[in-house]
Amino acid sequence: MLTEQAQIYSRLGQHRRAVTILCGQNHAVACSQDSALGIAQRHSDYLGEVAAWGSLGNTHRLQGEYDQAIQDFERSNEIAKRIDNQTYIASTLNGLANTYAFVALRNERRVQFAREVGDQKAVEKFQQETTKNRHQAVQYFEQSLDLARSQNDKANEVRSLLGLVRLYHRQHLDNPDANNTLQQAMVVNEQLSDSRDKAYGAIQLAHLLQLLTHRDEVADTEGAAQCLETELSPKPVELLNKAVAIAQKIQDLEVESFAKGRLGHIYECRKDYQRSLNFTQQALVNTAANESLYLWAWQAGRLFKAQGRVKEAINFYEKSVDSLKSIRNDLALQQRDFQFDFRDNVEPVYRELLELRLEQTNNLRGAEIQQNLEFVLPIVDELRLAELQNYLGNDCDLAPIQKPVALVGKSTAVISSIILKERLAIILTLPDGEKKLKSKLFWVALPRQELRDIINDLRVQLEKRSDLENTYKAKSQQVYDWFIRPLIPDLVSEKIESLVFISDGILRSIPMAALFDGKQFLIEKYAIATASALTLTNPTQFNPVELRVLAFGLTEPATVKTDTGSRFFEPLSAVKSEVNSITTNISGSKGLLDQEFTPDRLQQELEKNVYPVIHLATHGKFGIDSRETFLVTGKLVEENRQKSPTTERYNEKLTMNDLYQLISNTRNGALRSPRRGDLLSPIKLLTLTACETAVGSDRETLGLAGISIQAGAQSTIASLWKVDDTATVQLIVKFYQTWSSGLSKAKALQATQIAWLQAHQQDLESHPGYWAPFILIGNWL
Repeated sequence: MLTEQAQIYSRLGQHRRAVTILCGQNHAVACSQDSALGIAQRHSDYLGEVAAWGSLGNTHRLQGEYDQAIQDFERSNEIAKRIDNQTYIASTLNGLANTYAFVALRNERRVQFAREVGDQKAVEKFQQETTKNRHQAVQYFEQSLDLARSQNDKANEVRSLLGLVRLYHRQHLDNPDANNTLQQAMVVNEQLSDSRDKAYGAIQLAHLLQLLTHRDEVADTEGAAQCLETELSPKPVELLNKAVAIAQKIQDLEVESFAKGRLGHIYECRKDYQRSLNFTQQALVNTAANESLYLWAWQAGRLFKAQGRVKEAINFYEKSVDSLKSIRNDLALQQRDFQFDFRDNVEPVYRELLELRLEQTNNLRGAEIQQNLEFVLPIVDELRLAELQNYLGNDCDLAPIQKPVALVGKSTAVISSIILKERLAIILTLPDGEKKLKSKLFWVALPRQELRDIINDLRVQLEKRSDLENTYKAKSQQVYDWFIRPLIPDLVSEKIESLVFISDGILRSIPMAALFDGKQFLIEKYAIATASALTLTNPTQFNPVELRVLAFGLTEPATVKTDTGSRFFEPLSAVKSEVNSITTNISGSKGLLDQEFTPDRLQQELEKNVYPVIHLATHGKFGIDSRETFLVTGKLVEENRQKSPTTERYNEKLTMNDLYQLISNTRNGALRSPRRGDLLSPIKLLTLTACETAVGSDRETLGLAGISIQAGAQSTIASLWKVDDTATVQLIVKFYQTWSSGLSKAKALQATQIAWLQAHQQDLESHPGYWAPFILIGNWL
């Protein structure tokens, strides 16, 4: 009964709850006595154990915990073989096949990401991994297929065939095996009795048939809005109509809704908008699941937009965004049979709605413009929150704060950017009297790819500290002319002193402090901060009297194990001086180096004392998501090499999820101890020196914001690229001293960077490569 209950929670997207029911909260060690697995093991109920391990495997797969899912399915399979239960053996083989197929998809996304940042070694490695994972998935599906056929198990036979079609197709676009297998699947699906499985089988067959007849390689992305059919083949429509008939016969509204929604999409692609709209509206009426509601509302929005009915289009886009909001915590996961790929299936909903809303502004006057922009800004925030949740995955709940940033101080302005296909939209938001905001929209006619190229070129030039010709100035001024020059009259008239940037995509990869007006850098005129989203920033002032720093540093060379083998990090020779300077200049501070820099020691120190600032002077690597983002610690761990008696020693990684668990444990300890209640106050600042994000990446900077959120920190100061060691020491210590004198964090960082520029006016060190990469994220007060 517990296993059945867990499966229902998992179907509802409540995966953590399902895991707790199946195995308990600390399932990494052993399952608790009163969990489903604990009961089955205690009573030697092997059938119950097989079912529970299989359910746990599915739940971990849905969480994106693929390695854990594989272990769970292998345990289930091992016991199923021991008791010779063929049905469960087939089920676990299917589970393993699906998991390896998802691992292959994840590695495909890694290939795409590695291409963006120009990491050819990673591209080759992940391509090899993708091929290997697909091969493993195919093997398991083929084993499952053989077993299903030997048992005359038609339902599992269809599942295996459908899985194989998709894999054969992804291996090669014109793979004849894919077509042959698809035909077999159609025959077997027809033999099933009318059921939800048969209806969903028909829906999948319709989609796969379109996929296989589509000749464009871009079909590999399989975005929900993508048109796949090149010919007006009647077969997909026939299959979907069959799915509708079955669903009506068995009275399954959810399946009926999904089939009609897919029919609507086919007619959308054929530009038969009225027929498409009829099916789409029927799908909307019958759907109960939010993940379907968002799809069909988005589809309705696209249809009204295509017909020039903008008002109705906006209405449905907003319905879609509202549905997405309710399932935001699950967007990083695989829901049912639907692949939520963020870039293809989630992000476009927000961007298309923003474009419609922003374009409307051009036709409005006076107060109507302001009113429209008041609708736009929350959508921008929702997109930012969805991006972060997608990056962080299932291990961190975002807690938005309903307090607009610009209400905090009269001298603060917010600059939000939205990158559209052919234009860049910039929204300036200013305080306008008590508890009011006023916003203005500025357009820059600039295609997305051209913007990306210019920003990447500028980033490369800013990093190049040996650039005696200051070649960065031309592009830096160009970006200044887009972002700042049109805004200057408003900034001056409102006496603005601080700028908070909520930047989009690739724009997050450059420090706005280094924008140049031809005479001065932007930092010389304004204090600058970056916010992930308006509603994630809680702007409260910190009393500098309380300033104490817990500093950890790594001075020695380090090697960490990565997905592409291992990575060597150079020694950070100036870190000892950096940590010593902090502890000397900031009273009550503590510094620990190298072997003393371990996750356990960090937790111990946080349990014993209250430190408003955690300073980590170590290498940081930011990846495609939170699991691939880590800081390098001084703790050495041994690992046996494959097929070799020798062991390798690696530095332990502190991942974002590890950091989250560590801080959570510390907070929970504070809750249990009344005397340690002060530990509950959030970390005021997390400082990360020696981190670097890659040129060309619009994902890695999400890691900088994400690591702050995982640590429960109000703000982060971090470097966008590897900074000169000596410059780091001087800039960071100067910042702490300036901040402790009573300035806000943004103004303290501004004063520090201006002081550096004044001290090196005629020197090479005036180059932004030395002082600009340090950015402030989050609360700037």
